[in-house]
Amino acid sequence: MWKCRVTYFLVLLCVIAFFICFNGYLSLYLLVLSLLLPVVSLAVSLPSMLGVRTVLSAGGGTPSVPGARKGDSIPLELEVWNVTPFSSGRVKALLTVRNTFTGQRERERFLFTAGPQRQLFQHQLTSRTCGQVVCRVERLWVCDHLGLFALPLKGPREVTAYFWPTVHRLELELWDSPTPDSEGERYSQKKPGDDPTELFALRDYQEGDRLSRVHWKLSQKLGRTLVKELGLPLSDHLLFLLDLNGDSLEADALLDAFASLSSFLAEGEHAHRVVYWLPQKGQFQCREVAQLQDLIPLWQEVLASGRQMPLPSLREDALPAGIAHGIYLCHAPQTQPLLTLENKFPSARLTVIQTRPEQEQLPGELRPAALERVLLKPGKIPQSLNGLTL
Repeated sequence: MWKCRVTYFLVLLCVIAFFICFNGYLSLYLLVLSLLLPVVSLAVSLPSMLGVRTVLSAGGGTPSVPGARKGDSIPLELEVWNVTPFSSGRVKALLTVRNTFTGQRERERFLFTAGPQRQLFQHQLTSRTCGQVVCRVERLWVCDHLGLFALPLKGPREVTAYFWPTVHRLELELWDSPTPDSEGERYSQKKPGDDPTELFALRDYQEGDRLSRVHWKLSQKLGRTLVKELGLPLSDHLLFLLDLNGDSLEADALLDAFASLSSFLAEGEHAHRVVYWLPQKGQFQCREVAQLQDLIPLWQEVLASGRQMPLPSLREDALPAGIAHGIYLCHAPQTQPLLTLENKFPSARLTVIQTRPEQEQLPGELRPAALERVLLKPGKIPQSLNGLTL
């Protein structure tokens, strides 16, 4: 727009010089026409300028949560049109894409005109790391036909999309441990067990079934022998403590490791808890994961929390009860969270998964036999975690 203004100013100077040097009706008419031209252009362009409409949307994922695995692309669409039968002058848009989890930022400019027919401008969002991506149109202006005046446009200016962590297939071992407490006990919806207090399903009698599990009343009523399959209790003895305060690659690798471990457990219906810091609320959040459907909302909340500083003081009341194995994911272990885990769960196993190879001196109060350290190498997550006992 400044180029149009400079050009008009130079033309106006020439017309004024012509009027001074050649005084007459022609030079006067030309001067008046030059002075009125911007006003006429604004009056003619104003209806089409006010009629410009824009919609910014992101595809992929679900309608409520647009998202894709990192490395894939998410289509970002800017739709423009004019509610009047006229075409507007040039419309300028500045699109800013910011990954709140890693702090990465990109900018792109669009220049177009808005007519009665809808136009669709697409931009492919990509990211090498997981994160919450906020796409915002920071500057959206429409100019008159001469490009001398501009009006800001109103409308939806921001959409949010997510790049989810990569889930690696792992070969892990599960440590058989009794359920720490029976409070809030859940039962599997997919597998039978041996808990006589819960009925999983009924099926026809097969050779080798125990007679004590025959449902005699219902068998007599239906005329065939039915056997009761008992419920399988789900234990949530595992706890993950997330400390994602390293650089962007370290935080990305730690979240990939957590997503892979959590998905492995959720597929086998092994419920577990996750504790992480929420800067927006200024408190630790504890979430329970019992099935695969619980993962996306959890990832979304963790990614939306943005880049994190070192964990604040972790109090014991922020941790759930009945934990037999605590897994601390961090770039380098901090003394205070480890001591809190030790004091809260004195008989539990502790595993530290870290990305930095430095071997910091751990506090002497920790039980060395109960602490296992795993070095996580970005890009080699399966090799780093395979064989881990949960």
